[in-house]
Amino acid sequence: MILSGAVYLLKTNKVESIVSQSSPSPTTIDQIAARITVKILATEAIGSGTIWDSQDSNYIVVTNKHVLRVESPPYHIQTSDGQIHHARVLSNSQLDDYDIAVLRFRAVHNSYQTAIPGDFLALNVGESVFAAGFPYDLDNENLDIERSPNELSKLALKTGRVSIVLDKALEEGYQIGYTNDVKKGMSGGPLLNIQGEVVGINGKHAYPLWDQPDLFEDGSQPCFPLQKLITRSSLAIPFKTIIQVAPPSIFLSNYDDDKLRFKKQQQPIVVNSKQNNNIEKLIYHMQAEARFSKSCREFSPDFGL
Repeated sequence: MILSGAVYLLKTNKVESIVSQSSPSPTTIDQIAARITVKILATEAIGSGTIWDSQDSNYIVVTNKHVLRVESPPYHIQTSDGQIHHARVLSNSQLDDYDIAVLRFRAVHNSYQTAIPGDFLALNVGESVFAAGFPYDLDNENLDIERSPNELSKLALKTGRVSIVLDKALEEGYQIGYTNDVKKGMSGGPLLNIQGEVVGINGKHAYPLWDQPDLFEDGSQPCFPLQKLITRSSLAIPFKTIIQVAPPSIFLSNYDDDKLRFKKQQQPIVVNSKQNNNIEKLIYHMQAEARFSKSCREFSPDFGL
């Protein structure tokens, strides 16, 4: 089935709510991302990580398992102040089926900000999100971290919108799709919503080099329309999934559902009518494609955007 004018049957209030979200302050989002995003180092920079938790002088960093597979330990964490800390991997069999790795480091003389968790189930298709991380710098491929850590790639903050929130997770826990142009090296960095809350961990970029269909955790395969949308999307593992599958002993704080419930305080943004109309049409388009893809129906973008 091909979509035509049916796109306008979508719920208008959800689109209007997204359009009227408070305009994100790039400075604020940049600051939050810079404080909680770290570099994962071995003999070179191998990826990004997110400071999730702290207690006293101990800090917990979450990254992707595939980031650590690039090189063998010992691993190090470079924080926003340029300091390099020895890191220890916290292993647990409950994480075996997920692309999640947890590290701990200690900083006696420095204090670092931790992520504010957000619930991915509160995300709407078309909503703005921000992906942070350190893109891999090919020019510094063999850089000695002891000599010149400041020459490593700079923090990148990629803007985009939620393209789909899957009803069930793909293999390794991936469930949030978004349009942000995530680059190699940004795996393990945070995906932030418009309030600066971390809703997920970056892990896969769009259009992977391998031509293989994705699989859901239960072994089933997405239908063709849904697979096309997944392929075009960068993917993240929800924060909530990490909390649910990781044993309590790994994290320093106690998390429960109450801590993952946030009331979004949205203020209207000031835009001209043409800009507002274009944003509204874009969100209609994205929401329509997500709905059609989930119901395994083909979607046509030719409806007058």
